[in-house]
Formats: sequence, C-alpha cells, structure tokens
Amino acid sequence: MPEAVLQMSHVGVTLSGQDGSVVEVSRDVSLALAPREFVSIVGPSGAGKTTLLRAASGLRRPTTGEVSFDGEPLTDVRAGISVVFQEYNKSLFPWMSIGKNVAMAARHLPAAERASRVADALRLVALEGMGSRYPWELSGGMQQRAALARALVSGPRVLMLDEPFASVDALTRGLLEDVVADLWERSSFAALLVTHDVGEAVYLSDRVLVLSARPSRIMAEVTIDLPRPRRQTHTRRLQRFVELEAEVLEFVYKAGRGSAGQGS
Repeated sequence: MPEAVLQMSHVGVTLSGQDGSVVEVSRDVSLALAPREFVSIVGPSGAGKTTLLRAASGLRRPTTGEVSFDGEPLTDVRAGISVVFQEYNKSLFPWMSIGKNVAMAARHLPAAERASRVADALRLVALEGMGSRYPWELSGGMQQRAALARALVSGPRVLMLDEPFASVDALTRGLLEDVVADLWERSSFAALLVTHDVGEAVYLSDRVLVLSARPSRIMAEVTIDLPRPRRQTHTRRLQRFVELEAEVLEFVYKAGRGSAGQGS
C-alpha cells in the first residue's frame, strides 16, 4: 500500500460533560488512509463515529495517540482536508447565494482563480448555472450537492463525510451516493466516510471498518472487492454485494449486542 495520506495511531478520545462526568469514547484506534482510497467507518449508535472523524480532521484533539496528515502531526484544521457534515441546512449560509457559499472555501485565492474553481466545483456536482440561487430555493439533495461543491473547491487531498445523506429521502440518497462515487472516480482525493448505513458503506468503499461499542476500537476490517465503476442499479444486485453487506452487518450486530450488554 502507498504511504498513508492520513494516519491515526493509538488514538483515544475522552469527553467531559458539563456535570463533571467523564466518558471514554474511543480507545487505541489506529488506521491508515492511502491516497485515493475510500474507507468507511460503521458501528452501533453511540460508538463515537463522528467524534473519531472530528479527531481525524483536526477539529478535535485526541486525548491520547496521534493523527498525522502527509507525514506531519495534525493538531488543528489543515488545508488539504475538507469535511461535509450531515446537516446541510446548517452548513450553508442562507443569506448567501450558492456560488458565494462555495466560494467561501476558496476565499484565499485570487478572484479569477476562485471564480474558475467555483464554476468547476458546481459543474462536478451537477449544479451548473445554479450559482446565483439561494439555499432555500433548492431541494435538500441539491443543497447537499452544494455542500459537496464547497468541500471540493479547495482541491482537498482528503474528503471526510459525516453521515452526509442521513437527512434526505432514500431515492435522493442513492443519487447522491452515485454523485460521490463519480466524483471520487474522476478526482484524486482519498475519502473517509462515517455512516449508519451498511449498504452505503459497502457500495462506496474499498474498505469498511467496524467500531465496537464504547469505548470504541476497530473490531473488524472488511475489504470490498466489488468492481468499479459502481452503479446502484447494477452493483447492489450482485451476489458479492449481498454477501459483503451481510458480513459487515453481522459485525455491527455483534458490536450492538456488546453495547446492550454494557447497558449503554
């Protein structure tokens, strides 16, 4: 495997509550993300998937262990890493046009280059000609595509996705999965996805990592050997897809039973 673009080494995260309580969310998590690799993280509810993603992105400092990006310690938000969050309606500024929302992520660039990058990003997510519209004028799926465009406009080396399609209907979710799959195929970024949807993880990924119950660790890694490019109407009908989805689901169910046993 090529040298990792992002690496987590023995990472643990402990959170403190306002009431003084302390919760160990993750313990001794190690993973490596290779250039242009697509990896998904799944696990039972409450396992700390989003917390782990925030640590991987530089948005949260791990309590123990280290995160490195391009071979250097990652201690805060760094250029080269973009994050798409679940709640698209909170990630876009409603008083700004879609074009200006996307341009926010490229505001450090000269005006001409910024305009060119914004146009390219909107085209990549099939929102060409929508730059002058406002978020409230677009459907939920289109707003999430705009959030993707904003994440892509800076040309990231790593794209992180935190349950990005959880707030849309099933049909739109499938369409957006194909948008991401197509973007990844045509671009050079690596991707790290957190999702509750096992089928989504299998559909998009090269590898799926399954977290245990809290304090979470990586309890299983499943290699996804499905052919690319992938499309909903073909890939999900393959017997191999069904087998892989069942394999990952079995691990998640085991982790969930462990969570229930802990009373969490």
